Amino acid sequence: MSNEPQDEEPLYEFDNNDELAAQDANDDQQERLDSAQPDDALPQDAATQPPSPLSGVTLALTVRCGEVKLSLEALGRLAAGSVVDVTGMAPGAATLCHEERVVAYGELVDVDGRLGMQITRLVFDQ
Repeated sequence: MSNEPQDEEPLYEFDNNDELAAQDANDDQQERLDSAQPDDALPQDAATQPPSPLSGVTLALTVRCGEVKLSLEALGRLAAGSVVDVTGMAPGAATLCHEERVVAYGELVDVDGRLGMQITRLVFDQ
């Protein structure tokens, strides 16, 4: 083997045209990002899809904000103005349930003088 330099062509040489092409590609990518819809926007075809056959079904859901355990004696002593200790959740926290299945967690909020629940986390069990 010889240590003399061989007459090999370089694999690739960059020139000004390559830099311009790279800049054009970056500009095109930025334009696509700038014109992209927000993450929460519906796809354009979602508005034209027919509703699901089940979309009109109404479910009875329960909002749970804790639990109370009372003896029959304590239950018999309840009167207007009595205060019971609610356990199991932080003040203001609530769980949205369908029968015994948890659907979502949230916080109790005031909605124009009525009680509402702001969803903080949905539960998707399989």
